[in-house]
Amino acid sequence: MANQQGEIHRHGETRAKYQTIGLFLGPLLFLAVMLSAPPAALSADAWSVVALAVLMATWWATEAIPVPATSLLPLVMLPLLGAASSSEASLPYAKPVIFLLLGGFIAAMGMQKWDLHRRIALNILARVGDHPAALIAGFMAASALLSMWISNTATTLMIVPIALTVAQTILKEKATGHRFTIALLIGCAWAASIGGLGTYIGTPPNLFVKAFIQQSTGREILFIEWMAFAIPVVLTMVPLAWLVLTKICFPFDAKLARGGAEVVQTELQAMGRITTPEKRVAIVMTCMALLWSFRQVLVDTQWLTDLMPFVARMSDMHIAVAAGLAMFLIPAGGGEANKHKALLSWESAVELPWGVILLFGGGLSLAAAIQATGLAVWLGNHMAGLSGAHLFVIMLVIVGMVIFLTELTSNTATTAALVPVLGALATSADIDPIMLAAPTAMAASCAFMLPVATGPNAVIFSTGQLHVPDMMRAGLWLNVIGTFVVAALCYSLLPMVFG
Repeated sequence: MANQQGEIHRHGETRAKYQTIGLFLGPLLFLAVMLSAPPAALSADAWSVVALAVLMATWWATEAIPVPATSLLPLVMLPLLGAASSSEASLPYAKPVIFLLLGGFIAAMGMQKWDLHRRIALNILARVGDHPAALIAGFMAASALLSMWISNTATTLMIVPIALTVAQTILKEKATGHRFTIALLIGCAWAASIGGLGTYIGTPPNLFVKAFIQQSTGREILFIEWMAFAIPVVLTMVPLAWLVLTKICFPFDAKLARGGAEVVQTELQAMGRITTPEKRVAIVMTCMALLWSFRQVLVDTQWLTDLMPFVARMSDMHIAVAAGLAMFLIPAGGGEANKHKALLSWESAVELPWGVILLFGGGLSLAAAIQATGLAVWLGNHMAGLSGAHLFVIMLVIVGMVIFLTELTSNTATTAALVPVLGALATSADIDPIMLAAPTAMAASCAFMLPVATGPNAVIFSTGQLHVPDMMRAGLWLNVIGTFVVAALCYSLLPMVFG
């Protein structure tokens, strides 16, 4: 524990140094760009957007100020620089995708409030048996499934205490630092990150790409379309992660004392029978998922739209916001204590991650300015030399770069900074932008080495059960594997899904 506290202290000092450097470096780079002449064929407005992008990228990368605060810069800077009007700069902060994200967050918080996610996880674990390796697989399956619908970090926070109890029951005093414990905890974190890839509400980078593609090309990515190429990535990566942990990096004696299944059963019995609020939340979440999945089928059903014209106007945003509203409208039920309570109160809802919503708005505002000023076309023309490379090679390089970059930077901020540039590259190379944007979002959630890389990694590191070298050794394996898996599956599946 003392060693880990030392690691945390050293990390804190290093982070503070980077923040201080970034705080001054960002404005200096901004001024350097602004004071230099714009390149030929690039307007002064576009050059000022370059300066703003450099400032935002520097502050995002170093977290010189909070990431959401940096995301407010376009609101102030774009109008002052003359690159956009106030209304043009602020419009992306109220795009439909922002409210889709908001509605999804609120609905997920209803699930968390009534511990429905915990019941789902325990029921999955109760069915995997008592073998230690099977228990790790069960924990990973539960983490991956839940993180498709709720925050990856929230999933990990919920499941790690159960995992620690299982490890302590099986290993007694040997639990701390044991290979089984390390593999179990890392498995929970990795699976939460991987599972978030499965739906476009699973993790913010996915939704940013959906919004960017709709804003730049007018094409809407359907919920079922995202799942069609993303679920195979999840189904491939989770078993590979399990193999890396249990067979390569942390193999353990298969004859370990049993008892993990008893812990799970005890936890499940302590929850009692499923409650009325849980049932009602489950109905809302199921309806939301089904409507997202089959919305286009409903829209294309002529007799249904004739009977109910509003169906033809229904979007994923409407479904998400309606599900969020339902949490405030539907009585919780289940006894006198909840008689006058709704499934969710506003006091609970205000805890949702507002910073992510600001980050979305800032990224989309910057992306809109890059397009409107002609910067995207200019970037595309100057990256035309890359168009001679094979598409798979381009995707492989992008995925590898993003995976290792997001070990140190925010995954959503990295996606917001890179996707507009990659969109320009796609245009110059006559490539569908989704072919570069989607793998970027996938890669941004596949950083597995460092505690700072993702929320789930930070959660397991905070338990004191493992050290940075443990995470780096195993994470490097999965980073490399993930680079090839994400690039290969996206290269194979995206054309099949999107034509």
